[in-house]
Amino acid sequence: LIWLVLAFLVALAHPFVPESGWLMVHLVLLGAVTHSVMVWSAHFARAVLRTAPDPDDRRRQSRRLLTLLAGTTLVLAGVPTGLWPVVVAGASLVAVAVGRHAVHLWRTLRSSLPSRFSITVRYYLAAAACVPVGATFGVLLALGPGDEWHGRLVVAHSLVLVLGWLGL
Repeated sequence: LIWLVLAFLVALAHPFVPESGWLMVHLVLLGAVTHSVMVWSAHFARAVLRTAPDPDDRRRQSRRLLTLLAGTTLVLAGVPTGLWPVVVAGASLVAVAVGRHAVHLWRTLRSSLPSRFSITVRYYLAAAACVPVGATFGVLLALGPGDEWHGRLVVAHSLVLVLGWLGL
């Protein structure tokens, strides 16, 4: 919810905020939607695979979400200010958070009984594999490549993350 509120505030003050269009898109997609995907895919994986929740699941999920929050915050601070090392650190934290989420899903899949809907969790794993690739394209974009490479990287970044991470 906080990401959506921030996106709304940026939309109100967009003439005064540098990179406001980029910021609004990333507040919603990287902040709010990625958080939701991580929470709900873990929930649906547990429901589809009919596994009992582990008492430590909630704590581990909170750590993954805090890592995602830290990474998202660094990316959202680093790109408008042009601090490339901050963008690299933020994108790395986002990739680590989603990677740890994928490991959790994989362990849940491996420890469950066979299920006719387990293919859903495999799609979640394929989606999570797209995040480090898309984050790499985003980091390369933050470097400020030339016009030819900029266009290619924008398309690659968008397609891998929107169709891969969110689409799958």
